[in-house]
Amino acid sequence: MDKQHDIWLKAAVIGSLWGASEIVLGSFLHNLRIPFSGNMLTAIGIILMVSGHRLWPERGLIIRAGLICAALKSLSPSPIILGPMLSIFMQASLMEAALFIGRRSHAGYILGGGLAVSWNLLYRILSTIVLYGSPFIALYQNLIDFFVSQTSWQVKGYWGPILILWAVFFLWGAAAAIAGIMISRSAEKDAHRWEIPPGKSKDAALNMPVTKAGASYLLRPVGVLFLIVAGLYSLVNLAFILTIPILALFLLILYIYDRQLLARFGKKRGFWLAIAIMIALSGFLMGPDYGFSRDGLIIGLEMGMRAIYVIGGFGIISNELQRPQVVSLFSGKKMAPFLSAVRIAFQTTPLLIETIPGKKAWRRPARVLSGMVGSMAYSLEYMRANNQQHKVFLVVGEKGAGKTSLAGQITDILKNNGLHVAGILAPAYFEAGERCGYMVKNIESGKEIPLCKRTTRTTENMPGCYAFDPGGIRFGEELLSAINHEHKDLVVIDELGPFELKGIGWDPALSKLLKHYNGPMLWVVREALTDEISNKYGAAVLARFYAGETRPEEAAEVIIQSITG
Repeated sequence: MDKQHDIWLKAAVIGSLWGASEIVLGSFLHNLRIPFSGNMLTAIGIILMVSGHRLWPERGLIIRAGLICAALKSLSPSPIILGPMLSIFMQASLMEAALFIGRRSHAGYILGGGLAVSWNLLYRILSTIVLYGSPFIALYQNLIDFFVSQTSWQVKGYWGPILILWAVFFLWGAAAAIAGIMISRSAEKDAHRWEIPPGKSKDAALNMPVTKAGASYLLRPVGVLFLIVAGLYSLVNLAFILTIPILALFLLILYIYDRQLLARFGKKRGFWLAIAIMIALSGFLMGPDYGFSRDGLIIGLEMGMRAIYVIGGFGIISNELQRPQVVSLFSGKKMAPFLSAVRIAFQTTPLLIETIPGKKAWRRPARVLSGMVGSMAYSLEYMRANNQQHKVFLVVGEKGAGKTSLAGQITDILKNNGLHVAGILAPAYFEAGERCGYMVKNIESGKEIPLCKRTTRTTENMPGCYAFDPGGIRFGEELLSAINHEHKDLVVIDELGPFELKGIGWDPALSKLLKHYNGPMLWVVREALTDEISNKYGAAVLARFYAGETRPEEAAEVIIQSITG
């Protein structure tokens, strides 16, 4: 395993533990409505970052762990994830920067912890200004002026209360970093206390579905973003009475899009109480001589409307960005190490969640954290064992483009060069010049039997216009099963497509094969499904050969060079 891939796996260990604690403990704290729960979760994240970095002191480890933990937030039951994802990434970035400045010393950890929690305060200030706009700054200043006028406490400028609050946040983060240093020292005693339960495997883990994306999947988040901008523009440039129907239209769109999202939005009692208090303060403080004014009331109402646009709109965008079709837009060769680490983190996190005691954690929190930190080395070995990147060559093309013919020609050339090739091909057979079905062919023996035949009726559990022969399916499955414990230079599977994505077809046999066979494979796949198939089975695609474009001799040479080195 190369160094770049290994550091991503180490980051996946830290990110998975961090994400698991966010999901389990975050939900627990949220349900109890415990104040400053965000800072408590950040402290746990700091402890895990510090402990993980002390175990594997590599540059770039923490920021990678933050990226993976941010990706894992899509598992959280919370409907809003963009803010938490940004916060996690920024906390990891600040910790990474502090370690670079402090040269990985204890001072660097303490500085990083303080900065990580300080981000929570900065984010709260910035998000509040974004929600309510610049009038909120004026409201804050008027509130400080009113407080000074009514008390004997003298405040120099408007930054004093903010700086005091920042000091509290910084000290909280610094204390968490010190706790991380201390816990990492004693964690070896509990190295296996919170191991992943025996008998669990990737089959019990959560797979991250990824499907082919198109530009249409970006239209809704872009359209919602346009509505947000239009709504905010109306608040600035139109008379207040004209902004009301625009807001009503926005809420109607939100209702049509997702009634449950609107209902959850409506149940945010703390949010609506905060808006009511802000409107009342605006009506009182934004007028002359701290008396009630209509203009101040309108300013407060506009700030509340602005908050509705931002929270409701970005709630929709957050949902849309979680769609697997959108996620797949960011896949690519350069993203392969990150996506591989995220995939194994998604698979492992549900198992790690089972090891976190939940409510019992509050009885002996130090013991639980020590156990989580002590399990890092074991978790890394588990991920290494379960993160087999299967090396795959793809023969791609549209339906009827000659994919099977190209795969067969490549196979013949490889066999003539002395390579041991096994697997199955699915050549078509014709009647009266028309394709009427497919055979399943044993590449080694040349034996073939009918696989499916065109029909006008949909076969049960096998969508499409083909009736599948149980004998043909059993024949192919037996061939693939026989490969499990035999050495082969290349395994060919023709074809992987919509059936396999639905968990039928060759999917059961291939899933079993991948647990035992680590050699290279050649898969025949429709071009439109290449990303879906490769992501579903965790394939590292080495090369793609296009039917009708790639010469079989060239493709065979690429495979031979890869196999023989």
